[in-house]
Amino acid sequence: MKKKGFLLTLSALFLFIGLVLSGSQKVEIIHNSADPLLGEITLELEQDLVLGSETDDNFLFYRIWDVKADEQGNIYVLDSGATRIQKYDKNGKFLQTIGRKGQGPGEFERPISLSFDKNKNLYVSEMVKIHMFDPKGKFVRGIKVPFFYMDFAADGEGHYVVTGRITIEGAQNLGVLILDPEGKTDKKIAEFPGMPVHESGMTISHDYTPEIRFSSITDKGFVYGYNREYKLYIADWSGKSVLIIEKEVPSKTISSKEKNKIIDYIIKNAAEAGLGWSKSVVEKMANLPKHRPIFDRIKVDDEGRIYVRNRKSVLDEGTDMIFDIFGNDGYFLYTTKLPFVPMCIRDGRLYHVVYEEETGETKVIRYRIKNWDFLASSRN
Repeated sequence: MKKKGFLLTLSALFLFIGLVLSGSQKVEIIHNSADPLLGEITLELEQDLVLGSETDDNFLFYRIWDVKADEQGNIYVLDSGATRIQKYDKNGKFLQTIGRKGQGPGEFERPISLSFDKNKNLYVSEMVKIHMFDPKGKFVRGIKVPFFYMDFAADGEGHYVVTGRITIEGAQNLGVLILDPEGKTDKKIAEFPGMPVHESGMTISHDYTPEIRFSSITDKGFVYGYNREYKLYIADWSGKSVLIIEKEVPSKTISSKEKNKIIDYIIKNAAEAGLGWSKSVVEKMANLPKHRPIFDRIKVDDEGRIYVRNRKSVLDEGTDMIFDIFGNDGYFLYTTKLPFVPMCIRDGRLYHVVYEEETGETKVIRYRIKNWDFLASSRN
């Protein structure tokens, strides 16, 4: 018996050594029930800053695609319509313009999103090209990407994480990839089913299209999830998963009314573009799934909490949107309702973009979360 026990212990030791040598580690998985641990919370919002003016070019916005705030509270507004980034201090004072329209160094054609790395460098995405600026707004370099990507983040060491479509055997699968400093694929982190490609070579995106949702987590890494399942993957900059967050959620079958609304909307837009698509053709190209996507946005604040917006039915015309809030340890803490999707959540403030139909002005509104300290003191 002693000899058998010794052999078992020795086998366990060899197994442990093998795991260490192979670099294998068991990823922690947090299983959450459908109900939040701390119930529903109302974020008490107080408007504390407005940016936007029709009389001052430094505050004149046309089509804002992104807003970010840095550690000092400086605000960066990416105005795709004006093809520039406007930088302001935390009190709303204009500081500088970064970039301009063009094809030269530090110039853009269709900028759509912003990101920072751990070294406070600023990145501007054009979905086929990434522009890098130093913390003072000086252009450093441009990186061309040989395919169309969606979300992105930079690790500060010359590598980039992107999400994009991977065409394989007649389907556009969805992938999370790491790119090298030259923009070439260095590693594929994950791949999920996407949309079948129609015989015409086209795919149609709609409200219920399969998507990967993604956000960086300060300077620690990033989070991504496939909206067909409630599973969030927290990864470090090498792409290695360090935490998986799961939540129980019932599948919601797409009704015939939902299908018809989506198909009619696609047909209408196609007709306006001069395309006479029939309903049967659109049904094939749209390839509507059986069940509704579970979520459609992921945001992360500077404390590492994750905000996941639940996907509403296309028939729901209400303004309120439900967000699930997870602590940085992966536990489902709260649900909350907001009338908009924040562009940025930082230092207890939300940044939102509004278009005022009466005046034709586009403005950035910052809200202070009055009960932020309560949220921050909860389990995180």
